[in-house]
Amino acid sequence: MKGKQYFLIAAVGMFSMAATSAFAFHGGGVAHCDGCHSMHNSPENPISGTPNEALMKGSDASSTCLNCHAGSGGYHISSTDGSNLNGGGDFGWLVNEYTVAGRVTTTHAGDNAGHNIVATDFGMAADATLTAAPGGTYDATLLGCTSCHDAHGQVLDGTAGGSLPVGASGSYSADAPAGTIKGNYRLLGDSLYEAGHNINDGFAFTNGAPVALSNHYNGYQVRYGSGMSEWCANCHTDYLVTDPDSMLGKHPTAVLLSKDGYDVNYNSYVATGDFTGTAATAFDPLVPFETGSADQATLVTAGVTSTAGADAASQVMCLSCHRAHASAFNNMGRWDFETEFLAHSSSINSTDISATGVAYYGDGVAVDVVAKYGEAQRSLCNKCHVQD
Repeated sequence: MKGKQYFLIAAVGMFSMAATSAFAFHGGGVAHCDGCHSMHNSPENPISGTPNEALMKGSDASSTCLNCHAGSGGYHISSTDGSNLNGGGDFGWLVNEYTVAGRVTTTHAGDNAGHNIVATDFGMAADATLTAAPGGTYDATLLGCTSCHDAHGQVLDGTAGGSLPVGASGSYSADAPAGTIKGNYRLLGDSLYEAGHNINDGFAFTNGAPVALSNHYNGYQVRYGSGMSEWCANCHTDYLVTDPDSMLGKHPTAVLLSKDGYDVNYNSYVATGDFTGTAATAFDPLVPFETGSADQATLVTAGVTSTAGADAASQVMCLSCHRAHASAFNNMGRWDFETEFLAHSSSINSTDISATGVAYYGDGVAVDVVAKYGEAQRSLCNKCHVQD
């Protein structure tokens, strides 16, 4: 898939300036209409793609999102060189395939590096291999920004008997003003996405939006509370494993780390051969977990920079091992699943990758895996499983 461009909306991003203050473009809810739509395809607010019945400024929803969210740094999540460090991952890896020479020259990243969205104006096509979401039925030809994110940011508050206005971001706000509610984390679609919002190609979600906390619009630092694996299972249904004893052959995705003592492993593990870690400083952003909190205010109290390790309420989740958007590795891994030693990772040993590309990073900081873990560091699966 080299030559194609793949991007996904950075859900709570785009900044606009008003006087001396900066305000989030989405702000947790619907933005100003003419940011995404052109009422008359006028010279001062033109449509950049093919005119459509929704009056979007791009030929389709994803193209409209990409008009703002392609680039490097800040609210952008698809660079030309793999240099973005946001938690979700850089969609540039879908564009920039790279090779590693050895006994056999192997191609990495590209089509297999993440979610392949369709955006006509950016030359983006559906996944060439998968026709549907792995473990589910979502049609790959329909995959786009609004497959996951509700661009209008609506939240239907059943406790109030209807929908209250969104008054604060669900990504990094503890509270909303009186008479309003927080938006969903990163504008992710909720369990009423199809029925209440009706912009997701008629595909109904059954699980609500997750609870998480981000440091800011750039999403460099993220702490997860609860519901992420369940939300992923809206499309990847068969991969949700809440009872590993009865679902053999599939890795747990929403299970307490304490079930088999993995919380103790997580906290003691520092690196291969080094098990001297302590619970107060055990958190590794390359292997995040859910705290178990269903209330974002609890995450805010702990702080997005908390280094605390796992406890009895912590859970493994899909994003413990995968990036949400894309990564430098096959299967959108947070680390290279296909090597014995991280120092031998494909990205480290390839001459195709830009010097500014960053494959390993956490909390917005590039990670030199040899300096951090050692030359003999094996897979980070060992953060929980300690087999090294």
